[in-house]
Amino acid sequence: MIVRPTKFPASESKNLIAFFFLLPALAALTLFSFCPMAYIFLLGMQRYNPVQGGTFIGFQNYLNLFRDTNFWWTLLNSIIYIAVTPVLIILSLCVAMIIREKIKGRKIFRTIYFLPVVTPIVITGIAWRWLLNEDVGLLNFLIVKSGISAHSVHWLTQYPVNLISVMGVTIWRGIGYYMVIFLAGLMGIPKELEEASIIDGASWFQRTLHITVPLLKPSITLVFIISSISAIKVFTEIYIILPGAPIQNKTLVAYMYQTAFEHFDLGYASALGVVLFLFTLVFSYMNMKLLERGSAP
Repeated sequence: MIVRPTKFPASESKNLIAFFFLLPALAALTLFSFCPMAYIFLLGMQRYNPVQGGTFIGFQNYLNLFRDTNFWWTLLNSIIYIAVTPVLIILSLCVAMIIREKIKGRKIFRTIYFLPVVTPIVITGIAWRWLLNEDVGLLNFLIVKSGISAHSVHWLTQYPVNLISVMGVTIWRGIGYYMVIFLAGLMGIPKELEEASIIDGASWFQRTLHITVPLLKPSITLVFIISSISAIKVFTEIYIILPGAPIQNKTLVAYMYQTAFEHFDLGYASALGVVLFLFTLVFSYMNMKLLERGSAP
């Protein structure tokens, strides 16, 4: 009796090959994402100090969040910061639609709008901190000299003006990045549709509302999700532009950084990180469901 070697079906062989190709990526994802997430969750159950070590306290850090006014203030500021998302979508889409038109110097304008994206945030943050300075800032100088206001505006020291100022910087930096995404989407819209609508007598507003925007829904969804998550996790702009502001004027990520690296309470900072992760996860899921419902026929 001759025993022949067992052969896997073609479909199973392909799945096995695909699994082996994905294995390094899965291993890296587990090592650098899932394991740190699990460690942060466990660290949030400890009173941990880098010098003294950790003491297991269960969910006490998470319970302390409900009595922490700084947590609620910074969470509120993070939610307010999400308001940059619709502004970014509208401005980026408008800029992309203008640059798409065959106008002179559009390549130069495209470069100018994208320049803040490639400029290091440290440089732009310091520049804006100087421009918004109450005493020697260029913006206050122009406001006073032009007669708009007799007094300087407290751009960086008065809440909520300082938070709105940083939100403006975020919008200024983000327009160029999201403009590129919208430009890619606009390039994929068939010109025949627009030409046919022009022949039918449709105005620019009608073409935008009934052709451009519906066909750009995938790009709008992508920009909405990316910009929302970026707004929730914003830190660098806050840290550079508002270095001396009270923690109640900052965001949840800034509070987490201060707790971990200034107060060295890594356990409580980890609990803040877990809450931030859950908030981002729930917010992203709700956005996806709302966008899916809005795009359903």
